[in-house]
Amino acid sequence: MIEIETACFTWIRTGDLDQAVRVFGGDPLVSEPETLDGLFGIAPEDLPDDATGVALVARHGEWAVIVEPFAFRGLSEALLGEVAAKGEAFRMAWTVNMATFVSYVRDGEVVASFDALDLDGASGREWLDGLPVGEADWRADWRATAFAVAEHLSGVVIDDDWTARSHALHWLRPMTVVARPALRVDGRMRAVAAVDSRIARIIADPTPDRVPEIIAIAAGMAVATAGIDGPLVEEALALIAAGACSAELAERLGDFRMEFARREWEAFQASPDSARQRYPSPGHDTDYGRWAVKGAAAEALRAAVNPDRDPFSRAWQVVNYSGGAYLSEENGDIDRHYALGKIVTFLDP
Repeated sequence: MIEIETACFTWIRTGDLDQAVRVFGGDPLVSEPETLDGLFGIAPEDLPDDATGVALVARHGEWAVIVEPFAFRGLSEALLGEVAAKGEAFRMAWTVNMATFVSYVRDGEVVASFDALDLDGASGREWLDGLPVGEADWRADWRATAFAVAEHLSGVVIDDDWTARSHALHWLRPMTVVARPALRVDGRMRAVAAVDSRIARIIADPTPDRVPEIIAIAAGMAVATAGIDGPLVEEALALIAAGACSAELAERLGDFRMEFARREWEAFQASPDSARQRYPSPGHDTDYGRWAVKGAAAEALRAAVNPDRDPFSRAWQVVNYSGGAYLSEENGDIDRHYALGKIVTFLDP
């Protein structure tokens, strides 16, 4: 099983795989070899100046597997419809807060789209019911089930040998705008809108002008959950509320983040082996986990005010980093995070 906190895998069958790479924003003639581990070692700040994303592309006959570590192009059902206008595409994606996105597109039309953890709200039940897996499989291990569905469709096996092999790494540039379908509002999003007027307004009018509001909501949730405060945090939140950016403030927030990273490492080193979990960020349950949460919130603020990224890239980063703050289920922030992720996916050009 692939153990990654956030990822987007897209399987595509089309008569022109080069064009599929172009639609994602890559150049099919320009790539470099890389493994899956190498791909997930790339951070947004590692991108070349003219790139807004990165993807690993593995070709298997008439199928290709496209893997993205962040700023997921594959989440766009409009994009999937374009690359699979004369073929098919299956996409699975997840975030650190376990927001899940599964879609199947055939001949340019969305056949099924659902949250793998909430099949009651799924569209395309007839397609789902025809798969060699059932609801019990999705509930037991949705990710393994989604990979099994992808293998059933494509014949491509994603195993240890596949992940260890080198594939083609493509830097992704801004995409050509494709026609956008209406925002798909599921039951979970409607429930959030019923109790949060800010998100209700965005859902009612999901336009690019709403991106600063999304950034402000996501950054605010991260700050509140992590419990970080002080003049620097207040300055950042005020600038975010105004929809502005500052390279100088982003630099200071980077130093702020590094201080949390230092304290996280010290706390991790001081903790007994029995208290150390497999991953170095176990949420709010340990001292080092709480420092990591604070660091994620600081990183969300830094991303929000960074002028080196376009608004949609900033929104994606802030929403993702806010998830790294291990938001509260009790106060509804996890559901807010889910709704914001859906809206950003819809709005991202």
